[in-house]
Amino acid sequence: MTIPAFVTNSAATLRADPLYCPHPGEVFQRRCLSKTSLKQDEVAKRIGISTKHLSRFTNGHVSVGVELARKLEACTNISAAAWLHYQTQYDLYTNKKLESTVSLMTA
Repeated sequence: MTIPAFVTNSAATLRADPLYCPHPGEVFQRRCLSKTSLKQDEVAKRIGISTKHLSRFTNGHVSVGVELARKLEACTNISAAAWLHYQTQYDLYTNKKLESTVSLMTA
């Protein structure tokens, strides 16, 4: 089977700006907290973290580590790997935005 010429001759394309990747806390807020009638302190208790930690997570001030990912997996049925993936994608997105800002300043 031969590969069509338009595939092999196509130029690489780069986005001028990367697609938005939300913080995992924003994902949790949108996909889980907004769908329950439980108060934030009740959710925090069920997850096994403090209310302050949950608040900082949903506001984007706390990153997802393995321990938090496992706790989120237990209460949301969204795999720990998915939570860690959300965090990695968010970190790459924010790093890319930072790099483009720095390169604009040095140019």
